[in-house]
Amino acid sequence: MDSIGVVVIGRNEGDRLKSCLQSVMQPGNVVVYVDSGSSDGSVTLARSLGIAVVELDLSIPFTAARAINAGWEYLL
Repeated sequence: MDSIGVVVIGRNEGDRLKSCLQSVMQPGNVVVYVDSGSSDGSVTLARSLGIAVVELDLSIPFTAARAINAGWEYLL
C-alpha cells in the first residue's frame, strides 16, 4: 500500500485538532480536515500544517455522517 487516506472531522477542536492532525501526518498519507463551522481558528490551523480543508455549507444541518462523507468524496 502506497498511501492511506485520513478524514478528520471537527468543530472548534483547538489543541485536540493540532495533536490529531500531527499524529496522522506521515509520508504517503493524504489527510483532509472537514470543518463544521468552527470559529476558533481550526481551519487556519489545519491549512498552516498543509492539510487540505473542506468547509461544510453552513445552510445545511451538520452531522458526523455528512462530514465523513464530504471527506471521503474529497479523497476520491
